[in-house]
Amino acid sequence: MRLPRETYQIQKSIETHLPHLSQPQLTGLVLWVYGAILAGSACQNAVASALSTGGGNWNRFRQYIRQWLYDGSDRARPCQTQLDVSLCFAPLLKWVLAWWHSGPLALAIDPTLKGDRTTAIVISVVYRSCAIPVAWRIHPATQKGSWMDPIVELLQALAPAVPEEMTVIVLCDRGIASPKLWKQICAQGWHPCMRYAKSITFCADGGKRLPARAFVSRPDTAWIGQGTAFSTPKAKRQCTLLVVWYVEQEEPWVILTDLAPDKVGPSWYALRFWIELGFKALKSLGWKWDKTRRTDPTRVSRHWLVLSVATLLVLAYGTRVEDAQERGIAPGNLRKPPKALAPNHRHSRSRPARTVSVFRKGVNCLRRLMLRGRLWTKVWLLPEPWPEPKPELEITCHVPP
Repeated sequence: MRLPRETYQIQKSIETHLPHLSQPQLTGLVLWVYGAILAGSACQNAVASALSTGGGNWNRFRQYIRQWLYDGSDRARPCQTQLDVSLCFAPLLKWVLAWWHSGPLALAIDPTLKGDRTTAIVISVVYRSCAIPVAWRIHPATQKGSWMDPIVELLQALAPAVPEEMTVIVLCDRGIASPKLWKQICAQGWHPCMRYAKSITFCADGGKRLPARAFVSRPDTAWIGQGTAFSTPKAKRQCTLLVVWYVEQEEPWVILTDLAPDKVGPSWYALRFWIELGFKALKSLGWKWDKTRRTDPTRVSRHWLVLSVATLLVLAYGTRVEDAQERGIAPGNLRKPPKALAPNHRHSRSRPARTVSVFRKGVNCLRRLMLRGRLWTKVWLLPEPWPEPKPELEITCHVPP
């Protein structure tokens, strides 16, 4: 199928960063991404309608994009063409880093459900109150078994994409934290930042073993120190404990990391909540993945490649729009990324609260440029400084006697 002229710049970006795709795989992905952005939805019929707006045949577009998700043997004209999405994970992360204009990287691991039919286990780059999925595994929601093996495999697939000198933290909630995952993250030279139940025990260096909740007694206080977490041989580990309790929280965060106390921020765990905002962008507020009826894990996984690439493009364009608006200039006149602030910069809390998300700004901008037939040649990803503790938070840093 011949691509519309308006898609050529998208095609060039995908071809540059996912060079292993065959021509049919590239063409189908370009059409899916282009149609999803125009439609504001990645549902099949909405994408076909957007693609046929200029006078194309709706049924022809619908058949083409639908069969792009199929195995070659399942197509109307059986062939050997197969798209192995797992081969795209490292290139996707390399693509993110090619546009990245800052030092450290924060990844979050979390599952998301589509009703009671499909579970997606996802690793995302968290970014400006949103998230870019870079690796995922799709399962039927009723499938039994541990998630640890798939998560470890996803981390291993992403490892080659990250330069050795880059600092990477990996955030996950209580349901995913495990010794196996901890060991894998550390083995890759990355840094776990895992939340645990407040009842876990911790022995601070030079102190005695206590439940983690005992280290803070009231809201707006935090405790940071090194020691030994857990007491059983399998789970026991030397690490840093952060117990952070803000007044708006029902209970404190209990975080374990391998970073030294002076190298970790008490509020960094808040970055994990951005993956949940990223899921909203994939679902009701963005690509409408929750409205699709597709349940076959292989086909859903290929559909997620569309969601990932579309989200990456949208956030890059939204970044340029937001950076230009903050400087009071037209986005078209901002030709290079502004200077980034360090994660611990004293003005890192000065950005006003957003009234419109970067995701929505990017969708609106990219759709407008597509309709004009010409996209920007320069976009970037410039992360915000990582969250700093509130001034009223009383922090106790444990120093062994």
